Amino acid sequence: MELTNKNIEEYINRFLDGETTNAEEQAIYRFFCTGNVPAHLKEYAPMFAWYEGGMQGEPKPQAMEDTKVEKRKTFSLRIPVTAWSAGIAAMVVVTLGLGLLVFSGQNLAKNHKWSCYDGSYIEVNGKRITDVKKIMPCIIETLEYANEVEQLARQRIDEIHRSEQEIKEKEDLVNN
Repeated sequence: MELTNKNIEEYINRFLDGETTNAEEQAIYRFFCTGNVPAHLKEYAPMFAWYEGGMQGEPKPQAMEDTKVEKRKTFSLRIPVTAWSAGIAAMVVVTLGLGLLVFSGQNLAKNHKWSCYDGSYIEVNGKRITDVKKIMPCIIETLEYANEVEQLARQRIDEIHRSEQEIKEKEDLVNN
């Protein structure tokens, strides 16, 4: 494996993310020992020399000015990835939350019109049926029958009132 000035940054990023193999790490150490390191990557040289040396002692610090400038560049390059990740996570949470709210609201609305029948049941051929959706046709039929009976009762009551009225009028005629 040959590292060049073109692909070294990719390997450094993979190294920092813990995604390199031992062979790739050895190639990175050799690259930094050649002295052919681009200026913007020289800040990593002490770190890789320390790793290659078996992490003995303390790594040698680099001049603070170069490190600050390069860290700002590296940090500013990683902000968009973090911002994208946070934005995507927020969109997923909002979408799932709204979906759950809408979906549960639809279920409540669907079940609400029959919720007064919870606990109702019918028996057909000795079997008890408690599923409201299955017994709704029977409930609707019963309600329609009850409405018909109520209308007949009102008609009879009206007839009785008319008959009473006629009797009262005839009594008034006889008494006068």
